[in-house]
Amino acid sequence: MDPAAHPAPDVSSHVFLPDGGELGALIRRFDWSQTTLGPLAGWPASLKTVTAMLLLSPTPIVLLWGERGIMIYNDAYSVFAGSRHPQLLGSEVREGWPEVADFNDNVMKVGLAGGTLSYKDQELVLYRNGRPERAWMNLDYSPVFDDQAQPAGVIALVVETTERVLAERELQGQQARLQEMFEQAPGLMAMLRGPEHVFEMANPAYLRVVGERDVIGKPVREALPEVERQGFIDILDRVYRSGTAFVGSGIRIGLQRTQGEAEEERLLDFVFQPVT
Repeated sequence: MDPAAHPAPDVSSHVFLPDGGELGALIRRFDWSQTTLGPLAGWPASLKTVTAMLLLSPTPIVLLWGERGIMIYNDAYSVFAGSRHPQLLGSEVREGWPEVADFNDNVMKVGLAGGTLSYKDQELVLYRNGRPERAWMNLDYSPVFDDQAQPAGVIALVVETTERVLAERELQGQQARLQEMFEQAPGLMAMLRGPEHVFEMANPAYLRVVGERDVIGKPVREALPEVERQGFIDILDRVYRSGTAFVGSGIRIGLQRTQGEAEEERLLDFVFQPVT
């Protein structure tokens, strides 16, 4: 049913509606007599109230009224619906979103029994622009009560999180690839955090040189106490304060392979590189 093709028969029945943007106008023009809701003038006070409320909200909201879930929604939800708008208006939710019919059947069952549902980053495959697309959203469903205080519908707050979810997954993928490169690097690599130079990461090559000591989460001066008197903490401090890298070539350093044992002297080329 195309809401734009049905002029409203009775303007006086629209007084309960706010302006409501595009959807307010569509609801006023829609021939609701062709649905189980009947003409606007005969709507119960509870249905009028929740419709007026959702039209004023900037959050995407859809009302599913009655056992068949007749859809009434606001401008923000129309953006979420994509090319399915405006045909969704006045349609049954099962027919409007057939690809997620089972999901919405459960929503209606729980809501009409007086229950609530909440989903965080729920993944659904939707046809919104002529093709299937994976979408993630935060969904909150609550029952709506009629004038006799009985559950008569379900109201849904729909906040799409697809962009954030995909960005987080991309970041996690980048971090995983970086971690893999870090672990597999043949050279000695460690990541230090803050002015105390706390070990966040150290690759296997680095740990072998320092005797497989448990350095993660410890400041350098605690994890490798022998390097402080050799001046390396001072170098780290300068790099941290100045933001300028330090490059060392053929630098002598004494390291204990085992705590309490004599230091083994090594010659190392290294870079202390600040990370911003």
